[in-house]
Amino acid sequence: MVNLMTIRSFIALPIQKETADELGDVAAKMSYQDKSNAVNWVGQENYHITLAFLGEQNINDLDSFAERLDEHLTQHGFLVNLSHLSPFPEIKPKILAAMVEKNEGIQSVHKQVVSSLNASGLLFDKRKFIPHITLGRYRQARSHYTGTVPMNCSYETFIDEVVLYQSNLTRLGAEYEPIYRFPLDQFCDDFANNASAEH
Repeated sequence: MVNLMTIRSFIALPIQKETADELGDVAAKMSYQDKSNAVNWVGQENYHITLAFLGEQNINDLDSFAERLDEHLTQHGFLVNLSHLSPFPEIKPKILAAMVEKNEGIQSVHKQVVSSLNASGLLFDKRKFIPHITLGRYRQARSHYTGTVPMNCSYETFIDEVVLYQSNLTRLGAEYEPIYRFPLDQFCDDFANNASAEH
């Protein structure tokens, strides 16, 4: 029997709790300055780096994609640096974000995810990949945050998994539920185990 159930989904890189706590402290200070309540601030437990927004997808198609990605994802864990905080995008910004520096690791994992999506035949948002962590969303198109945005930050976080999330829209905002997890550190362990077996 064909399963016609669809869910709103996206695939992303969760960040370490320590980094989320640090960003959460910064966001809390910015929120205190948000006197006009222009921004809907994201809970730090929901901080992540989106690789691809998939929108509404059939659950069976997501299962097939997950199997394909699990077979083809070869990227090991890696560090990323957060370069600065900024309204994003620069023209008609919709969010306040911590911008992430692109490096070989994040570009490689993004390429592997997109390749698996294309091979699975899933439609997804193909806008230019600019990695960032959303701290808050403007409530309205004409809203403006009038507080201070710390331009410099020196945070880093270790990426050790890719996660396929279900996004549930509620009255209080979106809630994210992991559907599939794809550990990246296992590839490092496998390599170490193989190397030990050879010596």
